[in-house]
Amino acid sequence: MLKPPLYQSILLVVVLLFGVKTQAQREYFFSHYSTASGLLSNQVNTVLQDGEGYIWIGGTDGLQRYDGVRYQSFRHRDGDSLSLPSNPVLQLMLDKQKRLWVLLANGDAGIFNRRDFTFHKVTVKPKKAGSVYSAHKWLTKDEYGNIFYMFFASELLTWNEQKSEFSYTHNFFSLKPEWTIADIAQQPGTHKYWIGVQGLGIAIYNADTKQWSYPGNNIEKEPATDAFDRTVHPNQMLFDKRGRCWFFCWTSVYPNVFCFDTKTNVAEKFELLTAVKAYHEINGFFEQQDGTIWVRGVKVFAKLLEKEKKFQLVYNGYRNEHSIAYEIVTALFEDREGSIWTGTDNNGLYRFNPSQEYFTNVSHVNRMSGKTGNGSPMSFIETNRGGYFVGTWEDGLYHYDSNFTVTPAHIKGLDDNAGPFVWTMAASADSNTIWMGSQPGIYVIDQAKRVAGYYDPASLQHKTVRQLAEDNKGNLWIGMIHSGVYKWKAVNGKVQLKEEPVKFASIPSDGINKIMVDRKGMVWIATAASGLFMIDPSTDEVLLHFERNAAGRMKLPEEGVSAVLDYNDSLVVITTVTKLLLYNRRSQKMYNVGPPDGISGYIAAVEKDQHGFVWITTSSGLYRVGVRKGVFVRFNKEDGIQNDNFVLSASRQLKDGRLLFGSSNHFIMFDPSSISFRRSDLQVTITNFEVMNKELPVDSLLHLKQIVLGYDENALAVSFSSLLYNSPSLIQYKLDGLDKEWKTADKNYTATYSYLPPGEYILLFKMFDESGNIKESDLRLSIKINSPFWKSWWFFCLLVLLTGSLVFWFDRARMKRKEAVQKMRSDIAGNLHQEVNTALSNINILSEMARLKADTEPKKSKEFIEQIHSRSQNMIVAIDDMLWSITPENDSMEKTVERMQEFIEGLNKQYNIDLQLLVDEKVVALKPDMQFRHEVLLLFKETIKGLVKAGAGNGKIHAGMDKNNLLYTIQFKNDSCDMQQITNLLQSQGMQGRLTKLKAAMHVEVTKVDSTLLLRVPLR
Repeated sequence: MLKPPLYQSILLVVVLLFGVKTQAQREYFFSHYSTASGLLSNQVNTVLQDGEGYIWIGGTDGLQRYDGVRYQSFRHRDGDSLSLPSNPVLQLMLDKQKRLWVLLANGDAGIFNRRDFTFHKVTVKPKKAGSVYSAHKWLTKDEYGNIFYMFFASELLTWNEQKSEFSYTHNFFSLKPEWTIADIAQQPGTHKYWIGVQGLGIAIYNADTKQWSYPGNNIEKEPATDAFDRTVHPNQMLFDKRGRCWFFCWTSVYPNVFCFDTKTNVAEKFELLTAVKAYHEINGFFEQQDGTIWVRGVKVFAKLLEKEKKFQLVYNGYRNEHSIAYEIVTALFEDREGSIWTGTDNNGLYRFNPSQEYFTNVSHVNRMSGKTGNGSPMSFIETNRGGYFVGTWEDGLYHYDSNFTVTPAHIKGLDDNAGPFVWTMAASADSNTIWMGSQPGIYVIDQAKRVAGYYDPASLQHKTVRQLAEDNKGNLWIGMIHSGVYKWKAVNGKVQLKEEPVKFASIPSDGINKIMVDRKGMVWIATAASGLFMIDPSTDEVLLHFERNAAGRMKLPEEGVSAVLDYNDSLVVITTVTKLLLYNRRSQKMYNVGPPDGISGYIAAVEKDQHGFVWITTSSGLYRVGVRKGVFVRFNKEDGIQNDNFVLSASRQLKDGRLLFGSSNHFIMFDPSSISFRRSDLQVTITNFEVMNKELPVDSLLHLKQIVLGYDENALAVSFSSLLYNSPSLIQYKLDGLDKEWKTADKNYTATYSYLPPGEYILLFKMFDESGNIKESDLRLSIKINSPFWKSWWFFCLLVLLTGSLVFWFDRARMKRKEAVQKMRSDIAGNLHQEVNTALSNINILSEMARLKADTEPKKSKEFIEQIHSRSQNMIVAIDDMLWSITPENDSMEKTVERMQEFIEGLNKQYNIDLQLLVDEKVVALKPDMQFRHEVLLLFKETIKGLVKAGAGNGKIHAGMDKNNLLYTIQFKNDSCDMQQITNLLQSQGMQGRLTKLKAAMHVEVTKVDSTLLLRVPLR
């Protein structure tokens, strides 16, 4: 029975005022997502992962999809019935058909289509109209596909697929009217439904028998019904994999957690008040795939410790960028990598992976101030008794037990309250002695006798000892912080402590970063500025010297060497400031490991684990390197390392395989064998596809055998993701048909191609896991960029056809012109032939008549001879004009004008007159055919010559244009002209014939003083 309220109130006061001893809160390392990183709101109400791997997030400002790189947001849009009816999203749920259900804060429910991003609202028919306004409502489902809509302390609705609605009429059991229900859950593997009823307890409905069992009416004798009294009614029930039902119930002061084991019928009760020590609420439970139980709520985020049978709180409060701070934990969801996504009411979304909290961070307390020390751990060694010495700068030497708790070393000669500043430690081959290099001097620890001796040889000049290593002969090699290397010789395997160490002259007086003795007994010395030396300790001969200025196999990319590691019989790992190198002693070749930008920061220390991985610390992280494949996996603060600024040469491998590395104010300890990456098969998913900055629907594109785009749609941006949020992976892509080499995706995971040439391409992907294994992705995007129409085959064919047609047309036109010219020449020649025949006939007749009259009528015969002369003269002129016209060199109007000018000048000289010819430039620019020019020339000459014979000796002739007519204007004085003769000329049969042939018109204007002859010839 629960205690009376007064007693509970007193208990609460006692707990809050005096407190009780509680377990320590657990700190995890979280990745944080907020509005600064792309969330719509810092109030996250719900989160889940769909079957493809996308993370869906619901908050007060809408719904979002996250692919590990970018967010896609969905909100209400006015006028769009397929958008969310309102923005505040209360809950997301995947049903048995993998549909995404969305419950909104206003009570609306519906299915969000993850393919076309549309929301389809469903009908909600409660019995009570005000139920949808309940502050506490949620969707839940059973393992048979039934979906329920629960209104806390009000009513329950069941989904009907055929009617597409939630309604109380679809409930397959009847609730008693007086019951105020708090929750419903199906017991896995059965047809039993547990109902929490306020004031009654647990009611169980058996769908097989159609029977109800509840307190006072336990027909089927359900153990859970009788395990609690009527004041305990379940809220937020969760059945775990072990068959336990978890729920909470409020007492009058604070909530309690209850658990009922359906296999053992044992009930348990838990409280969180002693842990939280403040007002709190419980809002729900969550089970991981490995069976871990978590509880969440107001001021509550806790993990069940099964052995201790209590809940351990997750530390709440800001310590660094990887801590969690919350008022309410609103949602918990585990993705397929084992990471838990944690929604909060005011600080956005967090992600952490409890199974991958690999690193133990060990800090120390400054023994003078009592506060956390700031000194950097520089050296480590494991003792024969299972403890550990850790040397720090500034804070001294610490001794830890096997649980890494600081304990006294109890070694005479070492001060447990201070101790020296120990920079390096080395174990002797005698399995008893520990060498410690300090600032200054050397400590020699006899573990069996529990005593320490201190030596500060004069030859070391009272300076800091940076490195110590014992070779196979027992000699102690001493590396100084600034003054090179000394050798403390051994006799019969024992260092002669009474003797002075001797300066090793072959090594410059440089800072010594690392001394390593390999499996063959060679001593390797890494210097800060003089490269790397390999020495045969039996002869003190320098066998190898690697440096930046060396040639061939000895050349280093950088002068300083930070570390050297004996990897196996043939390989030596060498690190410079920023590069990881492999030296093969057999082939005597040097190899660079990994891409140029594979390591961030300056390399500090190197260790090899039992699986062959090389672990490298830098000033900005920890790397696991598969040296064979050159695969780098980086760990930093996001993976649980409190401070990832690591210290030079601060490392040690323990006997059990664990590794220690020192950073600037603490050291980390971890077991490399425990580090594994839980993941599904590697795959690549296209998350976005843009063409010319316009987004296209991805789902539709993926169903196409080939994505066909126009020639002006050739700028592509394809976004993709592994949909892995915790496991490291590397994606490479190649556009087959364009790229010759694979490209490594940057952090934006976008393949961008601007202005692709026309052609067919295939976008290919492959992935690398943390071990360097390669998987070719099945995803292949076939893309075709069409050629512009002017580069298509049909256009080329059309162009060839058009060109051929044009050539044919031009040739035909040329032939027609040639034929026309030939015809004109033939016509002119024909006319010439006719005129010559006519003239010759006339001359023949006249000559015959002159011969007959020569004796009888000499005068008459002379007239005939004169006519023969005139006609032969005219024939010569006509022949000359015709021959001139058909000559190709005269085939222009400019030549015709020149011919006219010559004719006028000839008349002026012959008749001693003054005729002036003026020709417009437009007339000269005309391009009439040969026939037209010949006819015009003859008309011009005949007209002018007739006027001159009629007495028009002086005058002006103007050749111009009037619209589309060639216009001759001939102006002459009347006083010396025979007007009758002019009239006879103009009306003569020959003149009228020429006018008719040219379709020309002649008009004469006569005044008292002068006359004007207008000759209008249409152009053709």
